[in-house]
Amino acid sequence: MIQSSISERAALIRTGDKVESMPETFHLEPGVPKYLQISHWLLEMIQKGRYAVNDKLPSESRLSQLFHVNRNTVRQAISDLVAKGLVLKKNGVGSFVVGKTIQPVKYTLQHISSFTDDMIRMGIAPQTKLIHQSVVEAPPDVSEKLMLGKEKLVILTERVRLGNRIPLVIERSYLPHKEYKGILKMRLTGSLYHLLTKKFQVDLHRSIQTFRAIALSGKDAKLLGLPPRSPGIFLESIIYDSKNIPVEVLHAFHRGDKYVFEVESGRYRYDLEALKKILT
Repeated sequence: MIQSSISERAALIRTGDKVESMPETFHLEPGVPKYLQISHWLLEMIQKGRYAVNDKLPSESRLSQLFHVNRNTVRQAISDLVAKGLVLKKNGVGSFVVGKTIQPVKYTLQHISSFTDDMIRMGIAPQTKLIHQSVVEAPPDVSEKLMLGKEKLVILTERVRLGNRIPLVIERSYLPHKEYKGILKMRLTGSLYHLLTKKFQVDLHRSIQTFRAIALSGKDAKLLGLPPRSPGIFLESIIYDSKNIPVEVLHAFHRGDKYVFEVESGRYRYDLEALKKILT
């Protein structure tokens, strides 16, 4: 998109505000959104190590002069990198690199897994932001899946889970209130499954998980730092204990650009008799 000599000449602005001279104006290609070209250039500079983690990017005014565009275009380019989890904007201070592109997170549909454990296993620092927790009447589908009786109250916990400070998934967990009301007094900034196992002595024995592609709602996209209608992956998990009693219904909304789902299958079974019945 941008002339190949840019990366070499850009060394002049490597240290952001510490530079004293400006390079010549860079020429953008026609027909391609200007903010995307600027965003891709900054991304390339980050990937090449010209801007390292914790480095401050050039100011909006410097970038607008460099590419001969207005500040709104520069802000749009920076926002694109923020949405990708590569840059953090600090009001009144500037924009800082927080990471390079990370490999997609692999979610394996083999066993019940904890987000915290998965992140640590992959060498990613897990974080949790508690958005909301309350006691509500269970939606009809949740009530049915939890096999609730007359007591329809559940604990709804909504959290955003982050890896290396990048929002990755929104979790909405439904637990029967009568059995787990003690969790309302506990900190939920780590693994919920650790609490259920250690504090409530629950045997998380098995789960039924279904997933499908979705377009994220405006609210969910905002929580994940993405534009409305961004692609996502919705996963519903129903967890049972060793006595086949439902423990939790979990609705998880994953970023489509950060997650890969892996399913392991057994060997192929050829059932000739069943095939004959279908064909006759």
